[in-house]
Formats: sequence, C-alpha cells, structure tokens
Amino acid sequence: MKEKIGIFLSKYLLVPIYVVALLGLFGYLRGCSTAKENSRLRKEVTGLKVEVDSLTNEMNNNFYSKEELDIRMEIEGLRTSKRTLYDWNAVIRTTVRPDDRMNEYDNQITALQKELE
Repeated sequence: MKEKIGIFLSKYLLVPIYVVALLGLFGYLRGCSTAKENSRLRKEVTGLKVEVDSLTNEMNNNFYSKEELDIRMEIEGLRTSKRTLYDWNAVIRTTVRPDDRMNEYDNQITALQKELE
C-alpha cells in the first residue's frame, strides 16, 4: 500500500512540481533580462530627453520676433531688387534712373539695419 502511494506521488505529484519549478526558473531568468533591457532603455530615453530639451532651448533662443523678421525680410527683398536691377542693367522708363534707384535701395537697407540694432 505504501509502495502504491509512493509510486502515485512520484508519478503524478513530483512531475508537476518539477514543471512548476522549471517554469518559475524560466520566468525568473526572463525577468532578469527584461529588467536589464528596461534599465538600458530608460538610460537611452533619458539621454534623448536631454538632447531634445537642449535642441528646444536652442531653437527658442534663435527665433526672431515678428517685427525683426519682417524687417529682415524687407532688407532681403531690397537687396534682391538691387541685384536684379544691377544684373539686368535695366533701363527704367521713369523719372528715376537705375543708379538713383540703387542708391535709394542702399539708403532703405541702411535705415532698416539701424532699426534692427
């Protein structure tokens, strides 16, 4: 009778215990590798966050105000008009000669640059 109980226990009870222990070991090992991966990813995310924050601060410091941007765009437009007039060597059929018009552009550019400062 005791032998039958011992065979029954070893056959039907020890095998599930071993299986549960083996599964527990696999789960523990998987948890360790996941913890390593999580800490590595956490470090990477922290590094990326610092980089994004520094880029955001740099971008915020380099933006022009609307008024300053409008003046800079007007200066570039005048410079482009002056270059176009010079390159074409245009003969304008108005009372203003091309050289006078270029000097007028220069004066406007100088006034706008003083306004920026």
